Amino acid sequence: MSHSSLQQHSNELISEEVREIIGYRPHWIVRRGNTVFFGVLFCLLAATWFIRYPDRVEGSARLVAVNAPKMLTATAEGKLEKLLVRNEQGVKKGDMLAYLQSTASAGEVLRLRTWVGARLLALEEGGFQVLHKDPLPAFTQLGELQQPYQEFGLVSTETAQLLGSGYYQKKKAALLKDMAFLAALKTNTVAQKSLMAEDRGLQQKEFEAYEALARDKVIAPLELNQYKSRLLAKDQGLDQVDAQLTNSAIATHNKQKELADLQKFTFDQQQKYLASLLTLKSAIDAWMQRYIVQAPEEGTVYFVGSLQENQLLTIGQELFYIQSQRSGYYGELMIGQAGLGKVRKGQTVLLKAPSYPSEEWGHIKGRIAAIANLSNRRDSFLVTLELTEGLRTSYGKELYFRNGLAAQGSVITDDRRLLQRLLGQLKGVWER
Repeated sequence: MSHSSLQQHSNELISEEVREIIGYRPHWIVRRGNTVFFGVLFCLLAATWFIRYPDRVEGSARLVAVNAPKMLTATAEGKLEKLLVRNEQGVKKGDMLAYLQSTASAGEVLRLRTWVGARLLALEEGGFQVLHKDPLPAFTQLGELQQPYQEFGLVSTETAQLLGSGYYQKKKAALLKDMAFLAALKTNTVAQKSLMAEDRGLQQKEFEAYEALARDKVIAPLELNQYKSRLLAKDQGLDQVDAQLTNSAIATHNKQKELADLQKFTFDQQQKYLASLLTLKSAIDAWMQRYIVQAPEEGTVYFVGSLQENQLLTIGQELFYIQSQRSGYYGELMIGQAGLGKVRKGQTVLLKAPSYPSEEWGHIKGRIAAIANLSNRRDSFLVTLELTEGLRTSYGKELYFRNGLAAQGSVITDDRRLLQRLLGQLKGVWER
């Protein structure tokens, strides 16, 4: 049987349905499925080379300011008498922000404070000669400061009477003049004594000559006694001059003592005046610290809440805070024992604050600046972070700082490729 006969015979044995199945061309995914599978697998493996998945060590963190905002609270209970600033207004150190209710007039207290400061400066530059200039102003609404003000007023009057009226200068001039007279009298007395001593010497020689004549029986003893009496009179005159010199020295010493007492009394009065002035200044400062809210440093003032005049305040109620223009920030991250060995200085840290959701605000980027060598009581280690971009987040937004703001920190310890991780996992399985 020929080949053509056999083919014809086989065609007769195959039905039409079988021929239709045998003649059907499969879909391309069936014909090339293996190629597609291995191609997709290759792409996935290639992607694992480019995709990086970093190791992270988690910890709790907080943001800290180098020059933290200064909170100002009410130091007295009562009404907010006067509000002197607006919210978000720039202020300088010492600027007054508000007056709290007090029994004293703030205007009078401030004027008295200005006068006290000027008087202290004048005393430092010109001494107590300025007492008769710019006398103490009269104030009647100083409240609790009225008593120290009146006490200083009495001391001021006493000091002015002693120094300002010229009594001290006149008394001192009189004493110095008396001492000059006594010095001149002493000079004259010393000169007189010198002459009397010389005269006494001559009288001594004359007596000695007559004494020799009396021994030779030239003159009678009675005549010699006359010359001896003259010599004794000279000695008595010298004794009287010495007594005058002693009295003059005593008088001069008394004048010096009186002058020293006057100077001491004047000095004590000056110190009393200065002490009373400083006491008044301290009382004013204490009053201002209690009833006037002042800016502790230069910066921007922010209201903690709604503030208005005549508003009732309680002691310790938060009123303002001052945000310094020179504030710096850093982070503190607490890391436990797990994964601590991977943490190194200079590694990147991502901070996410719960108060500012990362989906909306992004994260803050930092860098490890220091790692503590000792753990705290909770067996955690303190890691100090440098905020490389300040409080600006990865979304370009600036976080509003609050001291001690809590955050969650992630330290990126090893930024490895996904393929390296898969190979590492396979290696670990193989070594088991």
